[in-house]
Amino acid sequence: MAATAVPTPPLLQISSTQPEPGSLVVEVDGEVDAASAPELSVALEPVWAAVSTRVVLDLSRVTFLGTAGLAELLRAADRADAAGVALRLVGGTRCVDRAIEVAGLAGRLPLSPDLGHAMHR
Repeated sequence: MAATAVPTPPLLQISSTQPEPGSLVVEVDGEVDAASAPELSVALEPVWAAVSTRVVLDLSRVTFLGTAGLAELLRAADRADAAGVALRLVGGTRCVDRAIEVAGLAGRLPLSPDLGHAMHR
């Protein structure tokens, strides 16, 4: 009897919502590492031209944030600066908060404790 392959869920899922005009919330769920960081880059590429005020990256469901993920967050910060858009990050998980802290990036990638705070600061 042959074994049946069970599909595995993707390591990274990305979705977005527009809670108010000019703003976009991008929800990132899963692992952001060398294998999945390019997916985040592709998902964010059209964002900078589509918003005028704020992009919130909700990382509250990220289960792993590696150096490639940190590099992508820095690129996002640079793109936001170039587009004149405020970039806000929602942390709240130990892996995200700790990765940004240990890398010494808290000044460049400040974290909001929740979505409401990120949307209105």
